[in-house]
Amino acid sequence: MSVTEGGTIGVRHDNDGGITLTIMGSFNFGRFDEFHRAIGDKPAPRYTVDLRQTEYIDSAALGMLLLLRERVSEDPAKVVLQVGEGQPGDVLRLANFGSLFTMS
Repeated sequence: MSVTEGGTIGVRHDNDGGITLTIMGSFNFGRFDEFHRAIGDKPAPRYTVDLRQTEYIDSAALGMLLLLRERVSEDPAKVVLQVGEGQPGDVLRLANFGSLFTMS
């Protein structure tokens, strides 16, 4: 398995005030500052985290997702995780994140 070191986090502000984050490459502790900047200072009404281009996710990334969930509320509909096949989706399912987030 080849994992792209670093990568980028794309940010799109949606018409309804929501924010879509597209995480490419690795999602790990090294992305903490970039993730924090991407979610902004003021909570949005909804976040979509697109992990379909993410190659690797670790426990620090799971913690960042949990902090994001706490930030907006514990309503699973306010944070949507878009997952594809591969390691990130496997890790999220194994960690039972489907009970905490809306996963598509």
